[in-house]
Amino acid sequence: MSESNWPQLTPGEPASYRIEVEGSLDEKWSGRLGGMQIDTASRADQKPVTTLIGTVRDQAMLMGVLNGLYQLHMQILSVNCTSCDESGWRMSGKRNEQEDRSDGIS
Repeated sequence: MSESNWPQLTPGEPASYRIEVEGSLDEKWSGRLGGMQIDTASRADQKPVTTLIGTVRDQAMLMGVLNGLYQLHMQILSVNCTSCDESGWRMSGKRNEQEDRSDGIS
């Protein structure tokens, strides 16, 4: 796959992320984790998963959130740029098929 198929994030520009970690994390940690919205869901026969959703102003702030989770001993399951999804990109790096059709690309 060529590099041109991957979404282009601009360093220093805000981006929205969805981060999933294993275990429970109380909403009181939101301030320490960049103001991210925190939601915990239980899974049958497995540990709960906490989802953090929010916008970070730059890559340094994203690293601060990830380092904060590391310091809390949270196992990171996934980190997804949701603003990439909104612009027609899937995290696989391929363009959304519906958008391709509207552009006349098959």
